[in-house]
Amino acid sequence: MDNLLLGVKDANLKLTLAFGCGLHHAGLQEKDRKIVEELFVNQKIQVLIATSTLAWGVNFPAHLVIIKGTEYYCGKSRRYVDFPITDVLQMMGRAGRPQFDAQGKAVILVHDIKKHFYKKFLYEPFPVESNLLSVLPDHLNAEIVSGTINSKQDAMDYITWTYFFRRLVMNPRLVAFLIHNIFDSFMRSHMVLIF
Repeated sequence: MDNLLLGVKDANLKLTLAFGCGLHHAGLQEKDRKIVEELFVNQKIQVLIATSTLAWGVNFPAHLVIIKGTEYYCGKSRRYVDFPITDVLQMMGRAGRPQFDAQGKAVILVHDIKKHFYKKFLYEPFPVESNLLSVLPDHLNAEIVSGTINSKQDAMDYITWTYFFRRLVMNPRLVAFLIHNIFDSFMRSHMVLIF
């Protein structure tokens, strides 16, 4: 390990590696990142502190993953925003990789206001939602052009065969919204001219 430490350029990384703890982030030179990865994979260091970007990268043999906070600073909106659930799942999924470990543990550290959300997320399944509404005009227009939809009834029949409609049925307040607002907005924007 001493030979590898000689090749490390970052002073903070060199210091933490001497204590068996690695750092991994985009600010490190590529050579330093590779050294940290090699040390961790070969179990020369037991602790690796990394940014969220590592979740989508190298396949590391971690037994325990601790996620400290589920937000990141978005420069565009100038505020902290939540990581998408898929990112949190990906980070958690780094623990207990089948080829490295029989089991793994993940710990999520969050403020009290988010504790209930993540408990619910971990112990209860989230419903799968449809995103058709945001692209529904495009789909309807494509079906109109192809001749599948020729009337308002055809459009309604088309929608009833979608998962979007199944989710609407489970939430009746949204059905009225669909009927009264969506077609009106399509007409106002001249997106649907067959009616």
